[in-house]
Amino acid sequence: MPPRFPVFWFTVIVYTIVGAATQDLIFGAFFLCVVLPIVSIVQWCIRWVALRFHRSIRLRRMAMLVPAMLFAAIVFWYTNSFGRQSQAISVSLAGQIPTNIRELQVRENSWAGYGVCAFFRCDSESLRRILNQPPFNRSNLKLDTFSFSQSPFANLRSLPELQDIIVFERSDLKEARGSCRVYTDVSYSFAYIEYAVD
Repeated sequence: MPPRFPVFWFTVIVYTIVGAATQDLIFGAFFLCVVLPIVSIVQWCIRWVALRFHRSIRLRRMAMLVPAMLFAAIVFWYTNSFGRQSQAISVSLAGQIPTNIRELQVRENSWAGYGVCAFFRCDSESLRRILNQPPFNRSNLKLDTFSFSQSPFANLRSLPELQDIIVFERSDLKEARGSCRVYTDVSYSFAYIEYAVD
């Protein structure tokens, strides 16, 4: 780290790590190309004010670093917690989110197209209402070879037998060259989602 501008380089390193941790090419690029320059400009304004009022170098650096690091921590927490996960569920379920979601597990892939794999339990009536209206249709997909053990979530246990699983598919993704399947049971006690668009 060059000694002449330690606050700037520390900020660049932390923001690069946070941008990469989002695992989203578009948001990561926006964070680094737009947010980082704005934060740097604000830091230089704080530095200018601190120099004008002859504040100590330690106080000046703290005033420049603390707000920037706090903002980075908030972005990191939000994009890697319920905010981002809820957004992934909403995208998969055509803009709707069931109530009382629990045991939520989400994996996203946005480097080649966009894909979501998710599992959660929720309010049964809420999920039933979402899946029994357009754009979802009950699928005739045969589940002879399907297994939850093939999912990215190694800890999925105590799920119904294949004969008790029902599948819904979205009918509005053909133009986007995508697909969305939602696996649940006859009591709508859980949802396992596979969503992908090019």
